[in-house]
Amino acid sequence: MSAYKIEPGFGAWLEQGINQRYSRVDRKVPTFTVWHISESQFKASDKQFLLTFHETSEPTKEECNILKQQDFTFFSSSYSVNNFKEAGVDNVGYVPLGLDEDFVRIEERLMSKDVIHTVVIGKAEKRKRTEQMIKIWIKKFGGNHRHQLTLLIDNPFFKPEQMQAFYQNLFENGQKPFNVNILPRVKTNAEMNQLYNSADISLNCSGGEGWDIPAHTATALGKWAVVSNATSHKDWATKDNSILVEPNGMEVCYDNFFFAPGQPFNQGSFYTFTDEAIAAGLDEAVKRFGTVNEEGLKLAKNTYAITAEKILEKIGD
Repeated sequence: MSAYKIEPGFGAWLEQGINQRYSRVDRKVPTFTVWHISESQFKASDKQFLLTFHETSEPTKEECNILKQQDFTFFSSSYSVNNFKEAGVDNVGYVPLGLDEDFVRIEERLMSKDVIHTVVIGKAEKRKRTEQMIKIWIKKFGGNHRHQLTLLIDNPFFKPEQMQAFYQNLFENGQKPFNVNILPRVKTNAEMNQLYNSADISLNCSGGEGWDIPAHTATALGKWAVVSNATSHKDWATKDNSILVEPNGMEVCYDNFFFAPGQPFNQGSFYTFTDEAIAAGLDEAVKRFGTVNEEGLKLAKNTYAITAEKILEKIGD
């Protein structure tokens, strides 16, 4: 919990709950679990409610069976809900995520008034089209003093040499343009708040998301997010609060790291996008430089209190 601002009273309550967890185990008390579908078949009580995330297009029979063992499963993506319902799983529903209260808009400009600052936030993956997006930006703006790109894409599941190879592949001849910054993992929400507020543009053309916290947070803070018009983005990103990039098709999800063929989990496809469509989205975002995304600010009303209320309401049924 070190990333968050924790009220002392809540911290003490949480620690007490952890320390007393074994003495309070009761299979009659409903359990709320936030976890992957894989291993969610292990239940701490007779009634389990699951919040999980699923990005691919085709639920497997194993995933469907595990969800049927839950009393109810919440997804933060209507896309996922619809996919599982079409696969015959009825005890699923949508619940929105929100804007963490640690993130607040800073009115003063944190960057030079002449520099257009773009950020790519989220661990590097094929699913997120990370390499494609960054290479498009570099082709358009690399070496341009008016533009700056900050990458916060370190993937903790990669070995250091794998992450280094990923970075080297982004740059022509392995040479990073001077206007591209690479950040190590950021430890606190307070530091993340500074990064979000320093940005003008957030680049998030992912092929499959369960919500996309970076894109939603940036948009709710009044920034311009260039997002894919697909999967969970459709639950909160509109033509009025985001710059939407339309997909041109789909491709199998396999990256032989997180997604591999023939497995009981994470099968199917992700959406794809042309370089031209992403570049056009960036051009539109640049045109809006210096303006506040007023429609985006309205997303700040999406709070985790709403998320919790909807979950508790269902558990109480």
